[in-house]
Amino acid sequence: MNRRVFWILAAAVVSLALLAWVLVGPGRHTITRQEVIEGDALPTPTPAPEQRVMLLFPGSDGLLHPELRSVPLPAEVHEKVRTVVLEVLAGPTGNLQPVVPWTAELTAVFIDHEGTAFIDLTAPPKPLTGSHNELMLAYGLVDSILLNCPSLTSVQILFGGHEIPTLTGHLDLSRPLVLNKRFIAS
Repeated sequence: MNRRVFWILAAAVVSLALLAWVLVGPGRHTITRQEVIEGDALPTPTPAPEQRVMLLFPGSDGLLHPELRSVPLPAEVHEKVRTVVLEVLAGPTGNLQPVVPWTAELTAVFIDHEGTAFIDLTAPPKPLTGSHNELMLAYGLVDSILLNCPSLTSVQILFGGHEIPTLTGHLDLSRPLVLNKRFIAS
């Protein structure tokens, strides 16, 4: 049995060597790093145009308040979502409160064919309490995304790569959420 395995492995090694010789063999030129550096410079990507986005942050009155910012906003919807979420996670510039009460990171953004955005944030380090915290977090993110990306219909928030039923027991986070202007100050 060992002899048979040896011959199979030997044949595989010879086949790989032959394949490498055919693909890179004599007469073929391999581009070196130096040639890439000395060659024509690659074009610099055009930065996304700056656009105003409306981000929502909780105020002392228990409602979400808009904060306008000018940011480079890509044309692709999933990149727009990424930009909006990163701006929300950066926190407010004025005297409003952060939407996410821990230092969270955005780990993934997906858009499905039905117009639902899936955003994955790092999970909270300790359990949250209070319905107000849960509502402000959920709708601060969801409404900020949907108001800036009108082609989307809903947002599913994931934590640590998983759907969770709720953060504090008051809001069903196991399904996508739609725009809810009830919590936005007028």
